[in-house]
Amino acid sequence: MKNFSRSVLWAFAVLRTIAAAPLQPTNNTQSNIWDFSLLRPSPQLNWTPCFDNFTCTILEVPLDYSNTAAGTVGIAFIKWTAKNASSAQDILVNPGGPGDSGIATVQQHLGEFQKYLGTSYNIIGFDPRGVNNSGPPLSCFPGKKDTAKLYDPQWRRSVDSSSKSSMLEQWAAMGAFGEWCSDVHHPSSPARYVNTAATAADMLRYVEVAAEAKGQKKEDAKLWYYGISYGTILGSTFASLWPNRVGRMILDGVVDGEDYYQGKWQNNLVDADEGVRTFFKDCFAAGKELCSFWDESPEAIEKRFEAIVKDLTDSPIIVADRSLAVQTPTVITLGKFKTYLTRIPYDPITWFPNFAAVLTQLEKRNGTYFVSVTGAGRSLDQCSLDEVEPTQVEPRFIIGCNDANGRFNLSTIDAWTEHVHLLLNQSRWLGELWATGPATCRSLEVSNHVPESQRLKSAPSAKNTSAPILFVSTTIDPVTPLGAARKALKLFGGSGLLIQNNAGHGSISAFSACSKNALERYLADSSLPEEGKVCEVDEVPFRTQQGGTDGQARGLLETLWKSHYL
Repeated sequence: MKNFSRSVLWAFAVLRTIAAAPLQPTNNTQSNIWDFSLLRPSPQLNWTPCFDNFTCTILEVPLDYSNTAAGTVGIAFIKWTAKNASSAQDILVNPGGPGDSGIATVQQHLGEFQKYLGTSYNIIGFDPRGVNNSGPPLSCFPGKKDTAKLYDPQWRRSVDSSSKSSMLEQWAAMGAFGEWCSDVHHPSSPARYVNTAATAADMLRYVEVAAEAKGQKKEDAKLWYYGISYGTILGSTFASLWPNRVGRMILDGVVDGEDYYQGKWQNNLVDADEGVRTFFKDCFAAGKELCSFWDESPEAIEKRFEAIVKDLTDSPIIVADRSLAVQTPTVITLGKFKTYLTRIPYDPITWFPNFAAVLTQLEKRNGTYFVSVTGAGRSLDQCSLDEVEPTQVEPRFIIGCNDANGRFNLSTIDAWTEHVHLLLNQSRWLGELWATGPATCRSLEVSNHVPESQRLKSAPSAKNTSAPILFVSTTIDPVTPLGAARKALKLFGGSGLLIQNNAGHGSISAFSACSKNALERYLADSSLPEEGKVCEVDEVPFRTQQGGTDGQARGLLETLWKSHYL
């Protein structure tokens, strides 16, 4: 019980700290700024001390590199400088999304990057176009942050595929959001320049400007890069467009590039339910002393889990005891349970013990732990409308839709229904919530006006790159399956694949000294692991101290989960 309580407190701490917006202390000094609005965009890298331990800059870049008359935009960067700053190599990192803030990620999870990449490199985070501190602004509720926060749950929720009215309502809600955003971001607005190809060009501009600042030829500059989840799309796009400009590239938790650029997002969940089933096996293996939902076999545990699902289907659980940690009455439905369930296979080290405790109580029709972990039943003042900027939401869909460029248009309810059922068949537990993403694109008009120079015509690929790409995947990833990494391996000549033997989203889901050593060797001399290399992990659910050896990894996984579902 005590371990669970600490875990709940940690979970709330994570939820409070993962907001994309930069921290805003009460004052700034001339020597250290805490607000990107105090920086002026410049075509040079004018690094300014910021946030105590970092330096920051805003790089001015063209909205359209093939048509500079379109104007410019500022891209925000943050740097942690290695001790040997004069010779240290820059490594740009992208935490996923699309739409996640690299600024916030490096601020809050620097230690996680250092753990795997070492401390001999400068770690560079940046906000891609349209995200957080980088322009152009993408909010569909400009100047009305509170309105955006309150509206989000109305359209981003799990659809009930068994209910025709639910299917119609969700399809209409996604269309309404697209139409609303189209009215704010008209076809000729700067929003049409926000896409992955343009952000890849911004990374190239960064490495060229950085090289010139060191007295080097910009034509010789190469990108060193570490991308997670959607970050693998950004990295592979760069490598596809400029294969001779790759210095080092680690792509961890690989998204199927062909499926992504078609706008379908239909190849992500092939291993999702296996990730959920891993809970039953790990709970049994841990024993009843460590797993509160333990039973005499994995099958017995799964049977009890299914009984809870049926119970919630037949009779939702009410939590309305004012003496508990709730400020509003709450009803735990199957839909809310499924939304909570989506996070479980992302980070088994953290969430499997929590999941066991939640199931133990739900089995008794007690929803206390559930509302504690999910934050259900909080009042608006507890939710803090200032925590999350609306631009965390819009970039995911505007960037994704701009990249798809109308290739997948769910313009009819029949097409929408087919899409939902395809994903439901792929994943019983994650499919209905994952399905909602592409539906926005059907009415987002700006996506049909992306400049020709910023449209990727096919899946990212390259016969060879100037340095080999290292793809990394876990054996059971709920949203970026191993099959996608194997597919990417074939599309990029000379690349390598490192497999980490665990369930979870990306290699950060469990620490592995073997994986760490492989990454360090690759960064040192571009050497790849031998073909078929599988690294075992040093952390396992239930038996590893709750939250794992590094809470920063747990927070980063929570950020990734929120960018996909919330």
